Amino acid sequence: MRPLRFLLILLILAPSGVRAEEDGGWLDSGKKWVQQLWRDDSEAWLGRINAAVANHNYKGVLVLVQGAEINTLAVEHRMDNGVESLRMRTLSGSPRELVKKGGRIQSNSLGGSLQSFPAAATGQITFSHFANAAGNKSYKVRLSEKARVAGRATQVIDILAEDLWRYSYRLWLDTESGLPLKVVTLDERGYALEQFVFTQIDITPAAGKAKPAKAPQNRELKSPFKEVKGFRVIASESRAGSTHYLFSDGLASISLYVEPSKQKEKAQMRRDGVNGLMLGDGSIRYVAMGKVPVATLEKILAQTQR
Repeated sequence: MRPLRFLLILLILAPSGVRAEEDGGWLDSGKKWVQQLWRDDSEAWLGRINAAVANHNYKGVLVLVQGAEINTLAVEHRMDNGVESLRMRTLSGSPRELVKKGGRIQSNSLGGSLQSFPAAATGQITFSHFANAAGNKSYKVRLSEKARVAGRATQVIDILAEDLWRYSYRLWLDTESGLPLKVVTLDERGYALEQFVFTQIDITPAAGKAKPAKAPQNRELKSPFKEVKGFRVIASESRAGSTHYLFSDGLASISLYVEPSKQKEKAQMRRDGVNGLMLGDGSIRYVAMGKVPVATLEKILAQTQR
């Protein structure tokens, strides 16, 4: 029974002779109950994501929209004896390819440049960071309407930021498999900042049953900075006098680079939904970048200078 029907039944069964204050109490209780049902259902849907990736092969065409830029990619994902392989190849713009096999990811572009890094560094490729969103205190999840994507029935799930320090997300999960077929990132005003959507997709069960991969549990590190609205330092690396700190709230991430510099400078950039701020005070240069509101980066930089 849909949550709306529960609410209608509560309203119908409410005694007509009770005081107005009691009516309000019944209504408030009914709303809270329905909201909890929505939360439970949406949590169950999000919980299907990791198993969906682990137990399905899929192949299709993906459209990625970032601001005014639109890219089309061919995507092929396979599970062979529990080992995941993923290939993403651009069909528009500069030829680029990303390949994931086992525990590593390789990315190359026209010209022969090749980059290799651990698969754990980018959980977004398999959407595992969304699987535990229901337990993240910085967001609330909500069951929304049903829709169709690439000719398949989907259930829409809203992952709403609890404040203006981070963005919200909207997911279209395939009803049959649980795979995300469309994801939209919404800015602090509720406008679409970035979205990807499958325009074509073929989904088949993988041979055998693999154990769903658990979302990576990032280890919180001791931070030299004050906590910024739920963002914690989960990784750091020093190289050639520059230190890179990686902040995360479980869904969004921010990179902070700290290095010596005698320049007094200040700059702001924005590209493909990613904001960046640079600040040099004459002795140290700070650069903060992430798919978060500019105000969050300003807060990060303010805390570092303290």
